[in-house]
Amino acid sequence: MTASTSITPSASPRAFAGVPAAWAALVLVLTLTPAQEMPDTPHWELLSFDTAAHAGVFAVLSFTSYISARRQRRFPTLHRQAMWWVGIGCTVFGALIEVLQMTMNLGRHGEWSDLISDTLGTVAGLGAAWLLRRWWQA
Repeated sequence: MTASTSITPSASPRAFAGVPAAWAALVLVLTLTPAQEMPDTPHWELLSFDTAAHAGVFAVLSFTSYISARRQRRFPTLHRQAMWWVGIGCTVFGALIEVLQMTMNLGRHGEWSDLISDTLGTVAGLGAAWLLRRWWQA
C-alpha cells in the first residue's frame, strides 16, 4: 500500500458547532420556562444558587463556543479573534435572555445581577479555554 492510499483518516478541523448551539438552545428553553413551572427556591439560597447557575451555564457556553470558533476555518476573522467574538456573543445572548424574560409575560423577571453573572461566567469559560488551549489543536 502506498502513502497516497493510506487508510488513516484525514485530520480535518471540524467546528463542532452543534455542541454550543445545542447548549444555547437548552439555556434558552430553561431560562424562558414560565415561572409557575419552576421549582420553589428558598429565599436564602436564591443569590448563591442563581448566581452560580448563571455563571456555570455561560462558562460552558463560552468554552464550547470558543473551541468551535477556533476549530472552524470558514471564517478566518472568527478563527483569529474567537476570544472577542465569543465574549461579545455570549454577553449579548445573556442580555437578550433578560430582555425576553421582561417582555414575554412568563412570570419571569430580567435582572441586572443575572446579566452580570452571565458575563462573569463567560469570562471564566474563556479564561479556562485560554489556559487549556495547548491540549487541543485549535
